[in-house]
Amino acid sequence: MPREEMEYFQSRAEAEIALAQQASHSRAVQAHYQLASAYLDMVHGETPVAEPNFLSR
Repeated sequence: MPREEMEYFQSRAEAEIALAQQASHSRAVQAHYQLASAYLDMVHGETPVAEPNFLSR
């Protein structure tokens, strides 16, 4: 993966973590942490684990 993409995904992960820390609703916190995890998986060369139903819980 090009360096620019890695930096972008790392930046997005950090932003999602910050948003999770600011969120007041547990489902929003969960969603932000799941997005952060997916971005970090991409940075580290892993396939993100998709959980398409996480918002319906």
